[in-house]
Formats: sequence, structure tokens, C-alpha cells
Amino acid sequence: MLSEKVLEQSKATLIALSLQLAALVPFRVAQWLGRMIGLYNWLLHTRAAQVTEVNVTVCLPEMDERARQQLTKSSLMETGKTMMETASIWMGSIERNLRRIRKVSGEDILTEALSQKRGVILILPHLGNWELFNLFYGARGTMTALYQPPREEALHNLIRKVRNRGGNRMVPPTRKGLAQLYRTLAQGGVVTILPDQVPATGTYANFFGVQALTDMLIPRLVKRTGARVVCVYVKRLTGGTGFEVVFRPSHPDIDSSDMKVSVNGVNASIEACVREIPEQYQWEYKRFRERPKGEPKLYQFRKGPPEEMRHQ
Repeated sequence: MLSEKVLEQSKATLIALSLQLAALVPFRVAQWLGRMIGLYNWLLHTRAAQVTEVNVTVCLPEMDERARQQLTKSSLMETGKTMMETASIWMGSIERNLRRIRKVSGEDILTEALSQKRGVILILPHLGNWELFNLFYGARGTMTALYQPPREEALHNLIRKVRNRGGNRMVPPTRKGLAQLYRTLAQGGVVTILPDQVPATGTYANFFGVQALTDMLIPRLVKRTGARVVCVYVKRLTGGTGFEVVFRPSHPDIDSSDMKVSVNGVNASIEACVREIPEQYQWEYKRFRERPKGEPKLYQFRKGPPEEMRHQ
């Protein structure tokens, strides 16, 4: 009987081979396939569609029903594109991927922050295609990025390998990894964090008017190191023509000495980015699965598509 370690390695090899084959698909074809996957999810009202619908409804109550349905549909298709683009970004030519970046906006914001030599924390939401940013920054310098490793060790090694190939350093949220973040900032370097997912521990803070369990790492890093915080996202351009890297200032509340105010500043920074291109945000993620004590769960689903969607 095969050992668990051998099975894990075989699984990782199979995934790597699948990614290499998927990377051979022309980029626009991959985007089209992703769009079809999103459309499939929307038409069949899958769990991904239901989660998206809930998130859009609670976060953007000012939208009417028609606008919410359109945003749900668009988000599912954009997330499908992100999924299908990843094989090429992970396994394809770095130079070819960099050529897909047609424009960079607001880079002077990053340049000014770096000039202060206090270290820079980049907030990178799950918006547009965040995987491409690793290659973009690797072509300009070196950053230390925090990431959550998968449970399978062999798969962990694969992901670390493809994300490190741009010359950057990936660190897990362990004591050793967090120490590396502090060292990088103390040396005036760049740390990248994707802080818009549910942490193991944290505090509740406002996100689109909803209380969301939020990591306190960024406020703690700022308080201890005096680092500057800048937001960045990689916007997908229309018509499959490429991407735009967009830097923008973070919310000033992040610099507050009050932890609660600072954490709210982190979420306000992310929200401002999302409002720029809401259709490209990963609304499919259960951002509000943890609720404050006494508040009802948000993700309670019925089976099958609602009647009004079956006839659209």
C-alpha cells in the first residue's frame, strides 16, 4: 500500500502537470473558459453564486435588485477568469506575463513611501488578478509576502516554488514567518499582505457596513516599525487586452495608535479599492462566516436556482 507521503507527492505532481498543460492554452481562450465557468455558476445558482449574492446584497444595499444580479453575474465570470489565468501566471514565461501589464498607475505613491526608509506594507486585496503582482514586483525589487500554506506538504512546496520564482520571499503566518516580516520592514523593505480573509484570531471591524472578523497584523506591524502602508491591485482590462497595476493611498486611520481605529482603517482601505472595480472582487469568498456573538449567520442557502433566475 502506498504511503501517505507518496500519495501526496503524486497528487502534487499531477497538479503541476495539469497546470503546465493548462498554461499552454492561449491566454484569451483561458479567459473565455473562465468566463464560461462563471456563467455556469450563475445560471445554475451554485453555492459560489449564492455566496456572491449574499455578499453583494449586504455590502451594497444601495443597489437595486437588477444591479445586484448583474454584479453577481459579472463577479462570477471575473473570478472564473482569475482561476483560469493562474496556470499561465504560475507556469508560463515571466517575460510574457509581464508584457500583459499595459499600464501602471500611482507608482509615485509607492516611490514616495519607500523614500522614507521606514519599510512599506502593501495591502493587496483579492481584486483583479493578485497572482500577477508577484511577478510585477519581482521585476522591480524584492518583497516578502505573507501567505497561508495548504495542508498538503507536497502542494505547499509547489505553490511556494511558483510564487518564489519572481525573486520574492513567501513566508507562512508562523512565529518564524512573522519575525521575517518585522525584519524586512526594519531594513526598509517591502511586505505584502492580503488581509481580506477570515483570520484564525482577530477583532471585528467595519467592512462595507458589516462587522467582519479582521486580522490585527497590519496595525501591529505599523505600530512596532512605523512602516508606511500603500494599497495595490491588478486590474483586468476590458476585451482581454491585459492588466493595469494600480497603487493608491491607504486610509489614514491605519496609522492610529488605537487598535480598533487602525483595524477599521485596514478594511476602509480595502473597501476603497473594491469600489473602484467591484465586479473584479472575489465576492465568492465567505468573508462574514464568523459573526459577532448574537448575530445570525449570513450564509444559509436553499437548494436550486430561484424561480426568477430560471427564466432569465
